[in-house]
Amino acid sequence: MGLPILVAGILFFSVTGVALADRVDDLLKMLQSKTPMDRREAAHELGKIKDPRAVSSLIAALKDEEPMVRLDVSGALIEIGKPVVNPLIEAMKHDNDPIFLWNAIRVLEEVGDSRAIEPLKEIEQKHPDPSIQQIAKYALEKLQRTQKP
Repeated sequence: MGLPILVAGILFFSVTGVALADRVDDLLKMLQSKTPMDRREAAHELGKIKDPRAVSSLIAALKDEEPMVRLDVSGALIEIGKPVVNPLIEAMKHDNDPIFLWNAIRVLEEVGDSRAIEPLKEIEQKHPDPSIQQIAKYALEKLQRTQKP
């Protein structure tokens, strides 16, 4: 009696894993939709699922033309949490777009990981846009406050 239950449990988790992988793939495609509401829904769902495979696509979507999509993408990255920190820091090194940087800094601030401190210091000191410097300064202050015991 125990073996059939074990086999059924293994099958359930296998099928659920495949279904989840398929769902993430579908949502990643939906994140590329021409319809902003579809992109928003995809970002929201990807944030709930918290699958690290979505991180690079979500980071790219921080530059979406629609502000509400960018807001939902930021929220999804914040929900995923610490796995977004290193890829986001790396993306920030190669993208000077103010909209992207504003959203990326906001995500790093909300995730609250100390790995963001040095990159934010560099942006605060060296970025040519004073508004980006100010956003980085605010995020850095918040991070430093939360890192102290």
